[in-house]
Amino acid sequence: MKRGAAGRWLGWGLLLWLAGAGSVSSSTGAAQMRDERAVRAAYVFNLIKYVEWPSQDRELTIGLAGDAATGEVMEKLLNGRASDGETVRVVRSPSDEELAKCRVLYIADGQAGEALRFLEKVRGRSILTVGETEAFARAGGMIGLVNSGDHIQIEVNLDAAQSAGIRISSRVLNLATIVRTGQKGGN
Repeated sequence: MKRGAAGRWLGWGLLLWLAGAGSVSSSTGAAQMRDERAVRAAYVFNLIKYVEWPSQDRELTIGLAGDAATGEVMEKLLNGRASDGETVRVVRSPSDEELAKCRVLYIADGQAGEALRFLEKVRGRSILTVGETEAFARAGGMIGLVNSGDHIQIEVNLDAAQSAGIRISSRVLNLATIVRTGQKGGN
């Protein structure tokens, strides 16, 4: 039931959003990767609607660390879009100064050490951290978008989010697998 609800909640929105964004055919490996990146961008766009930060303004900045191709897709699909009255701005490879202005840090598939370095940089700040690897949320990231067969499973490290003063809606939590820092993989 949990996965079915997740599919219903995000499925229609993702399909409609991707259709409007002009998703590409997935006839080749490169096209499939672009599709996966577009789906992840759609997840991020939908998730930010269900997150509350201690302070908000008219612009929601998403910093992107890691894979340049993922950054390109995120920037193309999200930059300038409106979400709940806020304009989304994507900053690839943010400097420390730009990182301080981010409300979301998306860490694209990369080396585990690089992800940990970015998590340390933002620890204690009200920056929602989202990553792609299976170990991301268990390493202290807040939301992991993990491949599970032919779909993406949401993992939430609620302790990490709460310690940063970030509230994630029960609508997301009901669809997610809750994990803890240091917990071994598996459900």
